[in-house]
Amino acid sequence: MRQLSDCLSRSDIEPVPQLRQMGQDDLSTRLGQMQPEAWETLYLDHRRLVRGVLASYLGYVADLEDVTQEVFERALDLVASGKVHPSGDASGMRAWLVAIALRLARAERRRRVKHRSDRGASEREPAAVTSGLDPESWQALRRAQALLAKLPERLRVPWVLRHLECMTLEEVATSTGVSLATVKRHLNQANARFIKLARRDAVLREHLTEGGGS
Repeated sequence: MRQLSDCLSRSDIEPVPQLRQMGQDDLSTRLGQMQPEAWETLYLDHRRLVRGVLASYLGYVADLEDVTQEVFERALDLVASGKVHPSGDASGMRAWLVAIALRLARAERRRRVKHRSDRGASEREPAAVTSGLDPESWQALRRAQALLAKLPERLRVPWVLRHLECMTLEEVATSTGVSLATVKRHLNQANARFIKLARRDAVLREHLTEGGGS
């Protein structure tokens, strides 16, 4: 798996920012008060998680960053309307953002499928973000995304966070709200299914062979 994940990994991923000098309860209060610096902190600390969740549904599409920002805009609107008060618990905050991201991702995928159907298969799809990937890696990325779409959500999301968003196992567990043991089990299951499917694909099979299939 290492050769394949290296091939598919994003070259422009930002490191996880250091937590600001703001406790979770304080952050929750300031979010509720609509303080700009609190919302900036929320965005910087959770952007990678949200982007990974969206990418697991939409792929690395050209407007992925715009859709990522829309998740936080929806969160802000919910708080501003008084419908939601941000959780003072870190895991609760992550779960809330992931839930918003999943709802938006599902709606976006339905909209995009309908749009492609309406405009006809002969038209080209919008260009996706390549981040300087060479043509071979770009082709592998697109094929891998198609295979990932066949995995159930509980396996697909942690796989993307781990292998494409380059999160540590601990970060994936914390972000998805499950134990480290569960993350490892889900990743093992996802790897096994992915490798089985990839071995049937000429392009991905080559990368698996180069990486030793591990």
